[in-house]
Amino acid sequence: MTEIELGAAFHGDPRIGDMCILGPDHAVPQDFCATPELRATAMAATLRSPAVLADESAVFVYTGFWTINPLALREIPCAPLPGKSTRWTTDRRLLKDHHIVHIGRAHVTTMERTAADLLHQPLDRTLPALILLLKAGLNVDGVRQVLGERFRGRDSWFANRMMAQIAQNATQYPLRR
Repeated sequence: MTEIELGAAFHGDPRIGDMCILGPDHAVPQDFCATPELRATAMAATLRSPAVLADESAVFVYTGFWTINPLALREIPCAPLPGKSTRWTTDRRLLKDHHIVHIGRAHVTTMERTAADLLHQPLDRTLPALILLLKAGLNVDGVRQVLGERFRGRDSWFANRMMAQIAQNATQYPLRR
């Protein structure tokens, strides 16, 4: 099992035996979690209605690792599709069309938008996810652009600085198999 030791609980590799854990009541054969397209499709099948996979579920789609315990999820982290709903997400975010990509059979926030959203969450939730995204090819300049266009004020300034520090030191963070 994969571990990241950063002082916070990390649940890493969702493969247990021949199954891949997607949530407390959802598991699929490991073959269905082999690529981002397959992971996104498997995750979309667990949603009750069309939505955008966001936050930790987007990290899982891009990297194949959970930074939260999938067995403890009450629902898959997602947000309403733009234009389909006027309501904000639970933490008052509104997604723009260019912050969403279509992967497999699912809509997923871009890596950059996922990182920008996570930068506004508590650090124990942010750090493991950002490390995985950086190792998967996250564009730090793209994150800064998203922070500049959507988020304003001191929180964004802090998030920009934090992103730069994490990116600068990403190679020092352990990711073991």
